[in-house]
Amino acid sequence: MVKKKSKSVKKMVDHHQYLDRKVKELTEERKYDRSSESKTLLMRLKKTKLALKDAITKAKATLTNF
Repeated sequence: MVKKKSKSVKKMVDHHQYLDRKVKELTEERKYDRSSESKTLLMRLKKTKLALKDAITKAKATLTNF
């Protein structure tokens, strides 16, 4: 059971790293594209990334309790 959870944590960490790369990329693009659509997308990605980070922290805390 612990292995399954550690795999899910790894999957979440990988997705968080992907979102981090996308946020950096979009932040760079925002220097030239100041449209409201790009801002909305960037804000949504940042919120998703933060929520995922919180989920990873919670999952790791749960794993250490076993």
